[in-house]
Amino acid sequence: MNTCEKLTALRQLMHEVGAKAVYVGTTDPHQTESVSAHWKSVQWLTGFTGSMGYAVITDDKAEFWTDGRYTTQASREIEPGTFHINSVSEPGTPDWNDWLMTQMREGDALAVDGEVLSEAMLRAFREKLPIKGLKILYERNLVGEIWEDRPTVPQDPVWELDSEYAVESRVEKLAKLRARLKQYGENTSTLVCGLDDIAWLTNVRGNDNPLYPFFHAYAFVSQTEAHLCTDLFKFAAEIQAKLQADGWTLHEYKEILNVIKAMGAPGEIYVDPTKTPFKLYESIPEGIVIKNGLDAVTAIKAQKTKGEQENVRRANLLESIAVIRFMRWIEANVEKGELDEYAVGQKLNEFRKMSPLYLQPANLPIVGYGENAALPHYRPSETMTTKIEPKGFLLFDVCAQYLCGTTDLTRTVAVGELTDEMKYDYTVTLKAHIALARQKFPYGVTGNLIDAIVKSNHWNRLMNFGHGTGHGIGYVLNVHEGPGKIITEYAPLFPYARNTPLEEGMLFSDEPGVYKPGRHGVRIENAVFVQKAEKNEFGQFMEFETITFLPYERKAIMSAELTQGEIDWINQYHKAVYEKLSPHLNDEEKAWLMDKTAPIQS
Repeated sequence: MNTCEKLTALRQLMHEVGAKAVYVGTTDPHQTESVSAHWKSVQWLTGFTGSMGYAVITDDKAEFWTDGRYTTQASREIEPGTFHINSVSEPGTPDWNDWLMTQMREGDALAVDGEVLSEAMLRAFREKLPIKGLKILYERNLVGEIWEDRPTVPQDPVWELDSEYAVESRVEKLAKLRARLKQYGENTSTLVCGLDDIAWLTNVRGNDNPLYPFFHAYAFVSQTEAHLCTDLFKFAAEIQAKLQADGWTLHEYKEILNVIKAMGAPGEIYVDPTKTPFKLYESIPEGIVIKNGLDAVTAIKAQKTKGEQENVRRANLLESIAVIRFMRWIEANVEKGELDEYAVGQKLNEFRKMSPLYLQPANLPIVGYGENAALPHYRPSETMTTKIEPKGFLLFDVCAQYLCGTTDLTRTVAVGELTDEMKYDYTVTLKAHIALARQKFPYGVTGNLIDAIVKSNHWNRLMNFGHGTGHGIGYVLNVHEGPGKIITEYAPLFPYARNTPLEEGMLFSDEPGVYKPGRHGVRIENAVFVQKAEKNEFGQFMEFETITFLPYERKAIMSAELTQGEIDWINQYHKAVYEKLSPHLNDEEKAWLMDKTAPIQS
């Protein structure tokens, strides 16, 4: 079916069930950012392939919302004349609820997928749609019913993360979780729905997600019990035996409802409503006291242990080595006129595979040449790619999973002559990038304050970029990890970011940019750890430790726009890049890197 046919079939079913409108989101029952093909309802219905977007369909209208990162992409991918595209980043754009209020009347019904919609979203629906007698239909997934060739959930077996890379055992992690639960009450249990949280807690990884090593599961943990509900056929007998020996009781995936219903009242349960599907949330027995808040596992795993930090540094070293070879390859081949964005994005894996610790990409590569680099989340494909000419900028944002950690980095490189405007925009971006790397701050500061400090570099030049300066990074998990985020605006995927202090051991990206539609784009990204700095009469201060080691584009740097302190920082950083990477390179690669890291003169 094409998009028009899908909308026709959906509207027919809406009429049958008495729904005035239907809401379709991009996530799965675990509120995962990247989902398996089975859960890509928005993509199937609209054609949009980005990670942030949702649709509302009535009997005569079809509306689609996304943010500034994806607006251009949505206009390219969604069939003209089917959905009206709204950008939530544009002033004056109505929210979905404001728009829906103009379409619905007293007693109307809104259809949602009750298996997917979170408890927090359901509350938002009820609060933001004060329509008398509003009915919310959640027992049926209307899109799923017309999706005849819907892919099945992946069937691949799970695997254990080796103790060298897991660092802490499952028993130790359960003990950490139980200690934290006692902060909420002596006998408080918890329901864990986030796939990244469960993977970290169990030291098990899977292939149910196209980019992240997750397996579909729920977990219920009390002071005396630990229940894992998952597709047991994916677990070899040996892994099942190890889990049971470490205190886990195993059930099939859909048994989580029975596990929750078996809770005896009175009791207390700690739940994150932003990660919990409301059908599961509302199955908690009467008499159980529900405490809402940030998922307890999320809060623990965001602070990497010393062992995890060492492993992540190793992963970033391996990725930096691969990217050095990749950058050299681009430079050597661009003059031939044979490169295109998609081919460039695929090439990096050849260099990554030189390390036995490499697992898989952690995201589809963002490779944008020329005006495409102005689209922050632009991703080429075999059928949608641009030839790279020997002029201007090429931007690549690449992420990888290694057995010892997850990486995320971006570089913007000159593939030919640059204009003064390009050089200026690159230098402005670099100044912001350095500002975060050098920033010290008192303990307790949240990411939105750091974001404002960094962006002031742009704002004072009447410039801006439409995303946060940084996001959390998981540990052999997801590239975008909560609870913290370095962003000024409210971010739906990071609902606790504004209230989350930057704690020691948290791993973030440092990625400011400049994007000029129709011209060019610049972004520079390193990974940084939050660490303790000095403690004095004013309290404990914190700082960032940069762990990505790649040269900046010296051809694009306007040294006159830099302070002496910024020049000194770049030169010290480039010296560290050469010292860390050169022992792993051959003589030709060393010579190339030495040239790229030569000191910048003031």
